[in-house]
Amino acid sequence: MTCFRATKLVREKWGLFASIVFVFGLLSFMGSSNNDKSNKEPNSNQIKTWKFTPEDSLDKKATFSTIVKLEQTLVSDYQLHVTYGQDQQKHLNTPISASAWRTGLVSGTNWKPEFINVNQTDDNTKFEYFVDGTVEWKLLGMTIYSQPKLYKGFVSAK
Repeated sequence: MTCFRATKLVREKWGLFASIVFVFGLLSFMGSSNNDKSNKEPNSNQIKTWKFTPEDSLDKKATFSTIVKLEQTLVSDYQLHVTYGQDQQKHLNTPISASAWRTGLVSGTNWKPEFINVNQTDDNTKFEYFVDGTVEWKLLGMTIYSQPKLYKGFVSAK
């Protein structure tokens, strides 16, 4: 009942087009699900993680992590979290694992990272990263558009 009143008020104040946009916005919220498992580990509620190097092969006292902002939009951010450590012989920074997620207003869309790779570089203070994924735009639970996303760049080791 409140939604109808709000839609009527939007139409009176800003016109028919604004009320149509408002209704589609409401429908995208109604159709979104908090049970999205596209970026979760199987049978878990944890964010999907790509593993590169076993931690037991690295110095246990020298494990670090860093976060890089992949993209910033008006309403949300895409971020990459990289965990790395130092090998026991040469003390080179080595990537252990990585995961990607979104923060902010994410209703009506699903972020599905499909591939993450983090590589060492010749410079021991940087890693090269590649993140490939898809953003699915949803309306009433149905995917209406799939947008591919590819991020690549360098992240500094602290």
